[in-house]
Amino acid sequence: MDENKESKETDKTEHKSECWIKFALMLFALFIACYLAVYYILDQMRHAYYIPSAPIENIDRIISEQDKMFNKEMREMGAMMPNMGALPMHNSAMMTIKSPIETYKDTENNEYKMIIDLKPFNNNPKNVDIKINKNKVSITAAGEKSGKHSDKVYSFSQSFVLPEEIETDKVTKEVKHHKYIITMPIDD
Repeated sequence: MDENKESKETDKTEHKSECWIKFALMLFALFIACYLAVYYILDQMRHAYYIPSAPIENIDRIISEQDKMFNKEMREMGAMMPNMGALPMHNSAMMTIKSPIETYKDTENNEYKMIIDLKPFNNNPKNVDIKINKNKVSITAAGEKSGKHSDKVYSFSQSFVLPEEIETDKVTKEVKHHKYIITMPIDD
């Protein structure tokens, strides 16, 4: 009987140790499975961020969406302020919508004419600097407007290269209403 009792006790201890081994193996397998799952997810995320072609695939769509949003905002702002020459993009940048200068060649009088709109430049021709060389005209202008909540600075700079030479000593400048008219005769 004692042998039976001893064999039952050894069977119980063997059974307990087998259960603990099974439990430890199951726990180890669960740990490995969780580790592999996390590794797989992190690896997929790493590939999504580091594949160079991934951001480029959608760039056309992103650019067209931004263009649509920008055009919508410009239409809305244009409807609110139709005569404004420049629209603020944010506090430190400006975007010019229309050039304040019209240039054309008068073939009847054999001369070039430039008409500068003085409204953005405080209606003052002194705020417009014009430099005329033989075939190059450079114009720089600036104006400020103060409002209740902000000050706006309008600036413009552009150079024109003309196909013919200009008679620089015969250039005339005149102001009519809000227009600064520069007449440049062509050298024959």
